[in-house]
Amino acid sequence: MSSEIEQDHDYRFAPVLEPEPEAPEVIPQDAPPVQTDIVVVAETPAESEHSKKALRADVLAKRDALSEKERRAAERRINEKLFQHPDIHRAKTVLLYASDGHEVATDDLAKELMKRGKAVAYPKITNVAGLMTLWRVRSLDALIPHKHGIRAPDVTRSSPTEPLNIDCVIYPGLAFTKGLARLGRGGGYYDRLSAKLADNCARIGICYEAQITDQLPQETHDAKMHWVVTELTVYPYVPDPPVIQAPPGSVDAPKAETAAAEAVATAETVVPPEANSSAGGASS
Repeated sequence: MSSEIEQDHDYRFAPVLEPEPEAPEVIPQDAPPVQTDIVVVAETPAESEHSKKALRADVLAKRDALSEKERRAAERRINEKLFQHPDIHRAKTVLLYASDGHEVATDDLAKELMKRGKAVAYPKITNVAGLMTLWRVRSLDALIPHKHGIRAPDVTRSSPTEPLNIDCVIYPGLAFTKGLARLGRGGGYYDRLSAKLADNCARIGICYEAQITDQLPQETHDAKMHWVVTELTVYPYVPDPPVIQAPPGSVDAPKAETAAAEAVATAETVVPPEANSSAGGASS
């Protein structure tokens, strides 16, 4: 009797169970067909760099096609927009780039910022790949030819400063998008610098409108702007807020008028008035 009980509880005496056959997959008649021939291929680094190279060549051709007169007029309008920008007003220290070739010139911008009591700093490329040091200058005479022929601070006539001391950075770029993406020369200097800036440091890209493109290949480490300023507008463009109207005689009418005035005032502190082409700003 005990042996029968042991057999009942011993797995070795249990019957062998065959696996149940798999039920066929039931696909509803109204379900879309399964597409098994679609293959998603991510862009490889080599392909990404090739597309960036082609974009650089295309945008450079558009920029260099501008006449000297067109560039000078565009630079004046860009400077006007920058001088009215709230982030420039609040900044105590502004980092500029020393313009080279057909880039948007920054010398007049630097002189005016110094006149207004702002500290002006410039980057200097080091022998370490992708690394720049920052130096405050008190005169443009302190800029001397450096690597690749680009002017950089003479350290004997400049004082070093740290990225965390910068309140606003004016970024150069070969191309920008209205969505505030940036394409540089490919050295990664400004991308590395951006990672060291304070969270409240304003990032403003400047370029000619001809350098604005619809899309740019972006990677996770690529720096993104807070604003992009061209001779035509400031991106992102923010239109005037709608006027809030209350029914005539309503007790809420005064409140509505106050709310509308506050909304307009807020918008004007964010985007310079001339950014709205319909507003008839000071820019010509």
